[in-house]
Amino acid sequence: MSQVATLLDTRSPFGTYPAERMVRAAWRLADRHDLSKGLRKRIRSLVARFFKGPYDLEADGLKFRIYPGENYDDRKILAKGRLPEREEHKLIEPHLGKGKVFVDIGANIGSYSIFAAGLGAEVVAIEANPQTATKLGFNVRANDLDTVTVVNSAVGPRDDTLPLWQEPSNCGFATFVKDLTTGEWAGDWTPTFVKVRPLTAIADDQGLTRIDVLKVDVEGFEDRVVLPFLRHADRSLWPRVILLETNCRPYWTEDCLSELANRGYGVTGQTNDNMVFELSA
Repeated sequence: MSQVATLLDTRSPFGTYPAERMVRAAWRLADRHDLSKGLRKRIRSLVARFFKGPYDLEADGLKFRIYPGENYDDRKILAKGRLPEREEHKLIEPHLGKGKVFVDIGANIGSYSIFAAGLGAEVVAIEANPQTATKLGFNVRANDLDTVTVVNSAVGPRDDTLPLWQEPSNCGFATFVKDLTTGEWAGDWTPTFVKVRPLTAIADDQGLTRIDVLKVDVEGFEDRVVLPFLRHADRSLWPRVILLETNCRPYWTEDCLSELANRGYGVTGQTNDNMVFELSA
């Protein structure tokens, strides 16, 4: 997609950039799935030139400053007027609330983290992409949430620095798996080197003694996040519930599903892109 530079503004107060009727109509057109994928992509490219953002709007009662020209989740929020992945939210909602701890790996702009905090949970929102983490921080502040801690870091098996591959039309789909940047997801990918830390280290930094819900959405790197944590963390810190993105499962180097089952996690929910696991008592 041809991109025009987007203004990143995390200082102006929420409401500075209203999403007017024409903007919403344009992005609804770009999101029409009754159109062919190729036509939808061409329309999206055109709309992104004129209505790239930022825009301020509320979705399901939560506030977001969005940049639809460069992020899939932002486009969904603008086009549909609600949060994306509603099925997944329904699956984890019973496990959230006051006194619960939610760790969000691959937090993006906060559609999960802010949702969980809105239910009363303490949230650690971990986002590898520095610019996306900055947007996430703005959205947390816009909602006056003091129960969300934003951590700008990637998560992996060990302390490291790795190239994070990014495509300008969807910064939320950044990945460490270079093989994923070809074929179906081919585009104008470029790498940015970011720090990587094990989840055990981040949990220790944050003083976590429990994790009620762990969400992992890191585009084919999920196995290298979850399995090292379960192998090295004390069992008392194992998440009661794990929401795991599985649509990039072919890019895993190890099979998370079999090891989760061996460690006492059973599947309690599934969507097109994600699975929910719950630890047996």
